Amino acid sequence: MADAFQATDGTGGFSAVSVSVIIGLMLTSGLMLISFMIRAGQVSRSYTGQMAAVQIAEAGISKALHCLNVSDCGPCGGTCGPAYTGETDVDFGSGKFSIAIEGVGTTRTVRVTGVDAAGNRRTVSTLVTNIPPTDNPDFSFALQAGIDGIYMENNSAVTGSVYSNGNVTCQGTNAFVDGDAYVTLPSGKVENCTVNFHAHADNILQSMVKGDAYYKTSIAGSTVSGTTFADSSTPETKDLPNIDLDFWRTSAEAGGTLTGNYAPADNEIIGPKKIVGDFTLNNNVDVTLTGPIWVTGKFTAKNGSSITLDSVFGTYGSAILADHQSDRANQGKIVLENGSNVTGSGNPKSHVMLISTNTSIDPTNPAILVSNTSSGAIFLAPDGIMRLNNNAGAKSMAARKLYLDQNAVVSYLESDMAGIKFSNSPGVSWSAVEGSWLETN
Repeated sequence: MADAFQATDGTGGFSAVSVSVIIGLMLTSGLMLISFMIRAGQVSRSYTGQMAAVQIAEAGISKALHCLNVSDCGPCGGTCGPAYTGETDVDFGSGKFSIAIEGVGTTRTVRVTGVDAAGNRRTVSTLVTNIPPTDNPDFSFALQAGIDGIYMENNSAVTGSVYSNGNVTCQGTNAFVDGDAYVTLPSGKVENCTVNFHAHADNILQSMVKGDAYYKTSIAGSTVSGTTFADSSTPETKDLPNIDLDFWRTSAEAGGTLTGNYAPADNEIIGPKKIVGDFTLNNNVDVTLTGPIWVTGKFTAKNGSSITLDSVFGTYGSAILADHQSDRANQGKIVLENGSNVTGSGNPKSHVMLISTNTSIDPTNPAILVSNTSSGAIFLAPDGIMRLNNNAGAKSMAARKLYLDQNAVVSYLESDMAGIKFSNSPGVSWSAVEGSWLETN
């Protein structure tokens, strides 16, 4: 093989032809490298220009949101609020952007073209909406209980239906359900209760049923005004309302964190807020809620206090979450004392949802204790017991276990509860729809 590189005259040196080939290859490689570097520089400059144009377009998105939300139309070309449809050739640094808003109603498309100083153009778009983020658990019953069921003392009353994955037991037939009663527990029972409509359980015992009785195993000591249906299927188990706890935690934290026990002053406005400690409304303190509250300790509303959701929430509700993520056996309780009150925005569909993640099922030390009339409140204790004291009231209650004292009343109005929505903010501000951002060219 070495001979192939020898000169043909036998002198042993490289031939002029071979040297020329090598030099040619070196020159070609060098030119190719230079050409690549030039092209790479051009691509880099082009990419940099395109990124600059995208950033200018994104500034236009921000201005569009600003102009949709303000009432001072001067900086927005003379038009703002929901009537704002965009602007053209708005100066931004050394570039420009043009905004076009398409559509009407609560959701619209904002399309912005950005142009940098070198003439690079990029267009981005996003959906915007004035519908606030929501968490919408289904409260379909006046009372809904988990596996530990429902207990009602005499003269307690429920207007609406009750649904329980455990037994429904009453102290006597002076406790009544002005609706249907469902027990999904196999071999479970409705016992000692007055049910003004229909009863559905494997066993119906010592009860007064003014409608029909659907049972699987037995019916004993009971009066049924309607028809009895033996060997009926056990009602289907239903989960308690599903709450997106992370949604409420994140939403509350967005308004900042207060560390230590907190007691607001009278007429204070609060929310959204995380409180690392107890949250206490002292006697006769009235506050306005402007966003969700996350309390890691206990929430207590004392005598004569009130918490009212800001009227700007309209048909939307919001939430107070009592949740200590690492000590649910002891923390995260809710206590509403006599004379305290919780109300929505003033719209019949607006309610404040009070959520406790405490795990106590001891009725003498409940996760939620309600001792007041709270016409605008909905209560949820998915892992604990909720107790409604004498003469207390609520709109809807769901818990692992429910306990109603004498004269406690739950008044469920289906028209107020159908399609209820709970939000971290009122539905008045325009914002970008998450995940809708798109670069179109």
